Amino acid sequence: MNQPARNNIPGRQRAIAVGALACFLAVSAASTMTGCRGDRSAERPRQFFPDMDDQPKYNAQSENPVFADGRSMRPLVAGVVGFGTSTDVNDPDRRWLMIDSDAVALGANPDGSYVDRMPLRDILGVASNERLDAATVERFVRTGREQYGIFCYPCHGSTGDGKGIVGQRWATPLPDFHDPKYLPGGDLGQDGLIFHTIRNGVANPPGVEPALRMPAYGDRVSVEEAWAIVAYVRALQKTQLGQPRDVPEAILDKLIVEKKAAKNNNATQGATP
Repeated sequence: MNQPARNNIPGRQRAIAVGALACFLAVSAASTMTGCRGDRSAERPRQFFPDMDDQPKYNAQSENPVFADGRSMRPLVAGVVGFGTSTDVNDPDRRWLMIDSDAVALGANPDGSYVDRMPLRDILGVASNERLDAATVERFVRTGREQYGIFCYPCHGSTGDGKGIVGQRWATPLPDFHDPKYLPGGDLGQDGLIFHTIRNGVANPPGVEPALRMPAYGDRVSVEEAWAIVAYVRALQKTQLGQPRDVPEAILDKLIVEKKAAKNNNATQGATP
């Protein structure tokens, strides 16, 4: 039986040719785009939106000839008030955005000198007519211990003697917080000075690089955390100056029992058969 003639063969051939050409172009485009990724070239990179890549702007920490001090980053306007997401003035996070006390924010007296003792009630947000809760103070010191372990321990050591694993290799000896001059009443024993040092670092003499001998941690340690570290440093100093009579009787009895048990255990392990 004879089949009817296919009059549309040329049309089918054109369709096949167009489809093949489309596939070829798609594969070529894909291979070209893939080839750009990870390739190395001495030519300038392609800029599809040059006005976005090359914006006329000043980046942070860059030089700016417009201002007399040559800095792009501008200091806050006098009297500016910090504003957070909360409108509740009693919100603890918002409270730190609206510090109006130099003693808390800077560790400084009105005349610019460092405060001898930290304004603990203002830091904890406890009114002068309210009772200072021991549990709140303990949590505060524990925060200081945690932050000290993160930022201070490598250099200043676990006891604050300046013999941390990094401190022992430092170019200059690190301070021993148990030195009398760093104790309360000493020449360098102001709480405000320790707070200021944590937040702003210690500067080298002019012309000596790097500019800071000790880095500033103000961008990593909040005002509250810096004061908590000061409280923990004071606790470390107490551990070296305390007397058995300073320990509550119940805790002292427990420590004596544990010390005797440890001594007997060491004697037993060291005894020869």
